[in-house]
Amino acid sequence: MKHTYLLLILFILAVPLAAQVNGDLQYIGDKAILQVWGSHYERGYAQGYLLAGPTLDVFDDFFYSMFVFSDPVRYAYLWNYYQDHFETDPRLAEEAQGLIAGVGAAGSSLYHNGLQRDITYEDVLLANTFLDLQHLRNTLGDEDVDFGCASLASWGISTQQDSLLAGSSVITRWLDWTLYDCLVDNPLLVVHHPSEPDEQKWLAITVPGWLGAASAISETGAWASLNVGSDHSVVNQTGLDPIFFDIRRSLERVDYNGDGASNALDVAAAIQAGNNLTGTIIHTLSESAGQTVSIAIENNNMGTALRYYDDPDSDLPGQNLAATNHFRLLTFPSCCSRYANIQDSLNTDHNITAKRQWSLMSGAAGQDTNLSAIQYTPSTGTLLWAGASITLPAYQNPAISLSVPVLFNFSTPVADENIPAAQFSFSCHPNPLPANTALKLQSTQPLQICALHNIRGQKVFERDLSGKTEVEISLAHLPAGVYLLSLESRSGIRSQRKLLISP
Repeated sequence: MKHTYLLLILFILAVPLAAQVNGDLQYIGDKAILQVWGSHYERGYAQGYLLAGPTLDVFDDFFYSMFVFSDPVRYAYLWNYYQDHFETDPRLAEEAQGLIAGVGAAGSSLYHNGLQRDITYEDVLLANTFLDLQHLRNTLGDEDVDFGCASLASWGISTQQDSLLAGSSVITRWLDWTLYDCLVDNPLLVVHHPSEPDEQKWLAITVPGWLGAASAISETGAWASLNVGSDHSVVNQTGLDPIFFDIRRSLERVDYNGDGASNALDVAAAIQAGNNLTGTIIHTLSESAGQTVSIAIENNNMGTALRYYDDPDSDLPGQNLAATNHFRLLTFPSCCSRYANIQDSLNTDHNITAKRQWSLMSGAAGQDTNLSAIQYTPSTGTLLWAGASITLPAYQNPAISLSVPVLFNFSTPVADENIPAAQFSFSCHPNPLPANTALKLQSTQPLQICALHNIRGQKVFERDLSGKTEVEISLAHLPAGVYLLSLESRSGIRSQRKLLISP
């Protein structure tokens, strides 16, 4: 009872604090549920402000101490490589800036003893690239950090005998990473409510300070989770993308591939369009109008292969698709013991209920390094989530049950006391913009900069407008598609709008 009263007191004390930023923080047991809304900067600020201490702990204890071995020389090597070889997504750079500003505003010192300076937003971006840097880190002779993972999706003929699923889909995912204290102690679910016109709500099960997506769901119900692959061959080290950011972009952007739907195919398109340094397997699932799409996206620096349940290399009965840490299609098929165990269990009986899938994964793929155990059922919106403890891996601990629709239906305030969403009025026409037609801009304030970013977050156009309030711009060099148009006034205020360029 004392523990319950303490949590209640902390929650009551946190209410006025949370009202000052674009965020709301609550706890279910030891699990933090963070709702953030607004621009990328505002969402980053909210996370930094409300989770300042845990954010700094994860950066120092996991990234600097465990991943970099508290070695400033190694840190400098990774820093320089990141600066020279990775592309920076401007939206996530903005969010990282907000995160750092929020941590500072919360009263926490940003000074890092190991670095002998304040942590900056670029350090945040570097830390979010740790999985990509794993391959580079190994070239220094460092031992692997244990990044495992396994997942199983089932639907159709494999779930039709279950009265609850009745042919609909379910996916269970084990996130298996070395159980560092700072990760075990800070389980976090972040729900994003973007104000950007080309973005949609999405959520991630993560830890403080990580801006990408390792286990995530979009508002339209698309699921994506990451496993490390078995082949890290490298041929192109220029223009690299952090894999966690590619996954996030695929779920956060509305209809990434432009086919009229937001689903698992957007994840595949985003991974195929990226250039990643470390081999990974991204397991996706989406369900709409009774149609299920599940893909194991096998990806490394040399290419991408999309593996489906009926691919011969999947080699599982029924409509089941599994992913562990070995490629089965991109390179010569290999099989770890967990995949073989899953295969054996399904060969005995390919029929799946949600409860049996959890049990099957526990027996076939359960490891002592299981940091989080997650199950998602799109048809009901049910999300089960268990975390590791000091004595037990996640899958052996009780799971909490959450409703994904309820999480997305959180009512976000329209005003913010600390960081007003300063905007100014402008018009852009025509929109949609036909090919070879000039875009006309009119603004209530003198304009300084006009920029366009494509759906991958890459800046594809920028022009100095020299304080004009009316201007015509030719965008004939840009292909048809959805873009984010950003205008910055001479006073530094920015406004954004979605722009569609038609064929």
